[in-house]
Amino acid sequence: MDTTFSTFLHLIENKPHVRNKTVLIGLFCILIFSCNSDDKSTIDDNCNFISEIILEDDFNGINTSNYKITDVELKNDCLEITFGSSGCGPDLWEENLYSVDAFYTVFPLQRALKMKLINEELCLTVFQKTVSFDITPIQIDGQSELQLNIYGWNEQITYEY
Repeated sequence: MDTTFSTFLHLIENKPHVRNKTVLIGLFCILIFSCNSDDKSTIDDNCNFISEIILEDDFNGINTSNYKITDVELKNDCLEITFGSSGCGPDLWEENLYSVDAFYTVFPLQRALKMKLINEELCLTVFQKTVSFDITPIQIDGQSELQLNIYGWNEQITYEY
């Protein structure tokens, strides 16, 4: 491999136009691979999941009785929910956070949220788990602040964006 590299250097050593092209290609590659996106529409790196807006009938059908929320914390665009549920272990649980476009009749508009826990385990041991949801999809155009009413949590959360 050292011989190949030496041969390559020898070939471009006396040919400035080849050397200039090689340098330009190298700089272009560095530029391409060093770029990153600051697009806010992507999921926050600290959130586990993305929240979703669903139809009102589907929202009303979500069961919230198979878990108990013990803590809620807002960290930038991530809503962190700590909850407990019985099962064989939280590793196989699936969690989703949903809202609906049917608003309370107050202004500014508020959002109702439900966490859906899919837990088909039959064990009776109670486990606690913390998950976080990117809540940027539930923002309302024209508002910079949103009151969140989470089923199973008795405190309203103020989300500023």
